[in-house]
Amino acid sequence: MRRSVFAGAVAAALAAASAHAAPPAAIAAPAPSVQRIKGTIDAFDPVARSLSVTSGKTAKIVTLPANLRIVYNQRRKVADIKQGDFIGAAALKSADGKLRAQQVAVFPEDLRGMGEGQYPMGEAASNRIMTNATVAGVTAAAPNNGTLKVTYRGAAAAADGSCGGHASASSGAGCTGDAEIVIAPGIPVIGLMLGDETLLVPGAAVSLIATTTPEGTLQATRLTVEKDGVKPIL
Repeated sequence: MRRSVFAGAVAAALAAASAHAAPPAAIAAPAPSVQRIKGTIDAFDPVARSLSVTSGKTAKIVTLPANLRIVYNQRRKVADIKQGDFIGAAALKSADGKLRAQQVAVFPEDLRGMGEGQYPMGEAASNRIMTNATVAGVTAAAPNNGTLKVTYRGAAAAADGSCGGHASASSGAGCTGDAEIVIAPGIPVIGLMLGDETLLVPGAAVSLIATTTPEGTLQATRLTVEKDGVKPIL
């Protein structure tokens, strides 16, 4: 199953010990539980900031912040990708070392740099690689297939000189790398577009990652929703 270009690890929360506790020390709280929810919107209450979603046969209520980020997918072709675009590509590394895309997403300018770098996805044996990078060149063999040359910032260079990991928040740290990504006919290419709450209507397909709070409620800060019949791609 293809994963969304928005999937990521959630850092463990830390809680400070009470000032009256003895001895004073920092106590690590359990990491919040995270779950991916994919389903259909039943209702959205903009006042209560709650979204009701049916996932399978289960109804879930998710709390949304006022600064919720809403994204929708727009169908694209390889020929639509331009030099300078910031993209995310989930790919398989083949025996010849080439990255063969399973899905490519073009980010909006507001999300440039999100998750930048190159790193494994899932089990190491799967040879699945995520590359979030800037397009340096496009060779379109046809409208729906071709090769992307990309450059990116990563965390550190490996012994063989290759650059990997997520880019550091400090622009002067880490390494720089490049890669070629082969896109075969039939591989999904989408544009990630920024939307608003008018898209949160009953019947629309939705995909999100929710965190369970200590009180047991579900919260999400961003989601992907259906628009113009294009459903979220996982």
